[in-house]
Amino acid sequence: MTDSDCCRDGTTAPLSRLPWGTHACLIYQHRHDLIDTLVPYFQSGLEQNARCIWITTEPLQAGSARRVLARSVKDLDRRLERRQVEILDARDWYFREGTFSGIAAAENCIKNGLEAQEGGYEGLFITGNLSWLTAAEWDAFMGYEATINRSLKDNRINAVCAYPLGACGACELLEIASTHQTAVIRQNGAWRQIDTGETPASLEEQKKKALDQIEANIEQFATLADRIRHPLQVLMAMADLAENEQSDAIRQQARNIDAVVRQLDAGWAGSRAIREYLMNHDLAGALPAPVTEPGPCPRPGEYPGSRRSS
Repeated sequence: MTDSDCCRDGTTAPLSRLPWGTHACLIYQHRHDLIDTLVPYFQSGLEQNARCIWITTEPLQAGSARRVLARSVKDLDRRLERRQVEILDARDWYFREGTFSGIAAAENCIKNGLEAQEGGYEGLFITGNLSWLTAAEWDAFMGYEATINRSLKDNRINAVCAYPLGACGACELLEIASTHQTAVIRQNGAWRQIDTGETPASLEEQKKKALDQIEANIEQFATLADRIRHPLQVLMAMADLAENEQSDAIRQQARNIDAVVRQLDAGWAGSRAIREYLMNHDLAGALPAPVTEPGPCPRPGEYPGSRRSS
């Protein structure tokens, strides 16, 4: 075993503690970059009683990965025997009948995550090295990465996808970053972690904020429409009573204002429709009770608590 096969202390923090549901990418240059990051990653998983799967290829194949992991995990043989740890070849994971299959890879990931929990583990820590990836598989693999990025937030699975920097141009790096929540790369001799998307926790926070804003919009649209319509009706009545040279001008301006109010109506109905869509598709989570009872959308004047509803 060479010096490059030894894990270097002090360089491993970015992947050592990830929240469940994290999909990260590791941009590496050398073999020891994989060791410096992935060995502590799996140590963290084992400390959390997770099942661990290491999908390997050049420059760190299965036999070498097993040896470097054994230096830090003293009872590795026992964990391998009971399949808490598995070290596999990339061809056995990503390929079906000799061809890359995103469906097969996604099924493998989700199935192993479920099996881990059924087997009494807290979840699954998994990593795969993508140095085998060629231009022919690139688009299909990016589609697979996007699918995994959406799926992991609902599962107790952490995944790290390792890409060799030398095989990636600027466009490829941007695509990789867009399909992962966070990226880890070595810069000036130190590891940097860059958040490229929403973490599972922040996704929930953003969803709640958006839904709260929709609720506020519904209230505001209805209130504004009522507050405008009431004085508008008074103006129209006064114009009819006066019936002088200004009456036609007042009526025209009232019609212009009414057109703006109708836009508020549309915004109110649109916000309510979005809210109902989110609820019907189970995207809203636990929300406060709807402002109106289920049924046809009432006009703002019929809104509960409206002055015109009395």
